Amino acid sequence: MRWEYFDRMIVFQDSEQGMVSGLDSWINGAGAEGWELVSAVPLIAPNKDGVAYGTIGTHLVFKRPVAEAAG
Repeated sequence: MRWEYFDRMIVFQDSEQGMVSGLDSWINGAGAEGWELVSAVPLIAPNKDGVAYGTIGTHLVFKRPVAEAAG
C-alpha cells in the first residue's frame, strides 16, 4: 500500500478558557477526507536562556492511502 502525507503546525492561542488550538472543525473535515493523524509532537518554546518553558503548539502529521490506478 502507498501513502500520501501532509503536516500542519498549530500554534495555540490564549483564551479565557486557557490555551486553545482552534482545530475542532478543521480536523473533523480532514478526517472526512480520509486523513488519519499519525503523529503529534509538541512545540516547545525556550525562555531567554534557551531552556524549554512550555508547550506553545503542536506539529501534526497525517496520512491516507493513495488511490491505486486500475490496470
